Amino acid sequence: MRHLLHRTEGYLRAEIIGAEPERFIRIGLREQIRIWNIMRTNETTLTCSIALTDSNALRMLLKESKCRIHILEKNGLPFYLRKLKLRLGITAGLLFFMMLLLMLSNMVWSVRIDGADPKLADQIRNILRQNHLYEGSLDLFVPDTSQLENALSTKLTKVTWIGVSRKGTTYRINVVEKKYPKPKEVSGPRNLVAAKQAVVQRLYVENGQPLVESDQFVKAGQVLVSGKIGSDESFKFVSSRGKVIGETWYRSEMQIPMTNHYTLYTGKDYNRYQLKMWHMTVSLWSFKKQPFKAYDLETVRKPIRFLIWRTPFVLIKQQYRQTKQVTRQLTVAQATRDAIESSEKKLLDQLPEDAKILNAVIDYKKIVRGQLYLRTHQVVHENIAVPKAINIEKEKKKMKKKPQ
Repeated sequence: MRHLLHRTEGYLRAEIIGAEPERFIRIGLREQIRIWNIMRTNETTLTCSIALTDSNALRMLLKESKCRIHILEKNGLPFYLRKLKLRLGITAGLLFFMMLLLMLSNMVWSVRIDGADPKLADQIRNILRQNHLYEGSLDLFVPDTSQLENALSTKLTKVTWIGVSRKGTTYRINVVEKKYPKPKEVSGPRNLVAAKQAVVQRLYVENGQPLVESDQFVKAGQVLVSGKIGSDESFKFVSSRGKVIGETWYRSEMQIPMTNHYTLYTGKDYNRYQLKMWHMTVSLWSFKKQPFKAYDLETVRKPIRFLIWRTPFVLIKQQYRQTKQVTRQLTVAQATRDAIESSEKKLLDQLPEDAKILNAVIDYKKIVRGQLYLRTHQVVHENIAVPKAINIEKEKKKMKKKPQ
């Protein structure tokens, strides 16, 4: 500890030459000048270490002891800083180069997206840019890979799976897009049959012979548009095309709690940055330990690299997001509306895109122990026509068996 103090203040290693060099030591100690490591070289010379002090005081001490001094070494921080000052340009250039090299070592040089078409790749790059990930950004401020995956999967609905990985200064985004199976087109002669029982509302026939009318009840599998056109004596088979809009019915049961508890974000957040060096952590800025009473804490650790090496320094970002507890007490009307909306949304996810729910009728409603039990049926207009291939040989045999 004493050696560190001497190094900080600076000291001289010198030879004291004179008829009585011991007198220099005695007077120096009397004047409270720190002198240590005293060694006799010969009868007229002593070697010692002297704390860096005022040059005038040292000059008076030499004059009073009738000695002279020969400096052997100059050690300590003051002399080191003086050397740096003489080489300020070189020192500044070296520090700037080291800082630039450190910054370039922690920069994102490449973001690769695999498995996505050009349009989806542009959407992914826009989302990544909103999260501070792009070529040229500092990796220290890029969120964790798991947070990036969550941000991408939340906003991209046409993606089955997305993975984010990092290797060196390169981020790789692997994407698996949703591929919906193409409906099998029935080629050749075909009928349009009812997919389910319904009441026919409207017909849009492009090709084929309609066999049903509006307001007619049809069963599942019943032929709606025939692919056989013409008379019994002169007929031909075609590929029926068109839509038959039918009125169908669905039942659903829902259970809705009358009291809901939510945890919401207030929009306020607080970021704290720390630098971890080995087993010691130092706060860089934002020093509050608990900025909010209720909060969610996200911690991101970013190791600092230098060229290809990983340094023992880690930048830690702690993001506090303020939360609040909200209790929502529903009325019977609100709970009923929420239940109907939820059941309709669930039903529409299962129906074709052009299907429409006309209305919903409540069959049963009851509140039991804070829960609303609701049973409804929905009236839907949808396309009920599906293609079915015609067995030509079978149809020809039927025509031959008919009485003339």
